[in-house]
Amino acid sequence: MTITDPFTTPGHHRPTPSPAAVALAAQCRKAKALADTAPTRFEQMPAPAATTAAGGEVQFVVRPTSLADWARWTTGLGIRDTRRMTNTGTTTVCRFELDGVRARLIGVGVPALLAAAYGPKGTSHDR
Repeated sequence: MTITDPFTTPGHHRPTPSPAAVALAAQCRKAKALADTAPTRFEQMPAPAATTAAGGEVQFVVRPTSLADWARWTTGLGIRDTRRMTNTGTTTVCRFELDGVRARLIGVGVPALLAAAYGPKGTSHDR
């Protein structure tokens, strides 16, 4: 069975992609390129990140063993606004932009590290 391209027949024209589709494709290419170069770009970090790209966004998943490791990741990626960090129970998620690409840093175990250092959330920190 041979599948032919319907746009090769006379009278049929391939639709022009919308500007939004072209912009999303370009953003996806930038995110994929950033994800592909991340292992060598961030090889000096405490532990390697599992890096993926989807939907024009790069995702870094790290498993820091100390708050110092977490601080190195956030500083190395240029994350300065801690108000954009969300604790989801077992992870901390930071949304930011890196090289013009939307990105997300996911720190597995960071809430437990914070609780060990500062006490459980909602308790008094007077010492």
